[in-house]
Amino acid sequence: MEIKYQTVLNNNPVIRPTAGDMADGRDHSFVLKPLTIDEIISLETTYNSGNQFPTSLRELLFIAGQDCYVLDYGLNENQEEMQDDARGWLVDRSLNIITRPFFVIDVHRGSSIFLFVYLDEEVDDPIVYQADLDKNLDPDYPRLTNLEASLSSFVNARISYLLRGINPY
Repeated sequence: MEIKYQTVLNNNPVIRPTAGDMADGRDHSFVLKPLTIDEIISLETTYNSGNQFPTSLRELLFIAGQDCYVLDYGLNENQEEMQDDARGWLVDRSLNIITRPFFVIDVHRGSSIFLFVYLDEEVDDPIVYQADLDKNLDPDYPRLTNLEASLSSFVNARISYLLRGINPY
């Protein structure tokens, strides 16, 4: 696969911080683990009605879909489990806040916050959104936040932190 958007991630398959808080004498090695094209196609079939994901998301999964040092996949065994868990959290809380096709890229704080991209924006490098399910305590507070960053720029910013020895989260 030609990499057009996730070039910084592709160019850093392993990161060993030598500066910052993470350069404390211990060996901190961060390694990417990819998904195969067949695994990506299976995800597209399940979560996007068989349509291809946006190019930047496909690249991310191809480079680091099994493990990414700047995205938290939680305690999930695989991408399918992470996708299904997030959808289950919405159902459990009776929240119908995401009505379009989406793909979760990061989960944190248990089941209360996750990052995702919409799959129907018809752009190659979609915008990252945050769903904060704890916001259901205040109905006037938005539960979805546009992080105003494309997927590749979001990943690049986190990589920049990690390269400087700063926790990217």
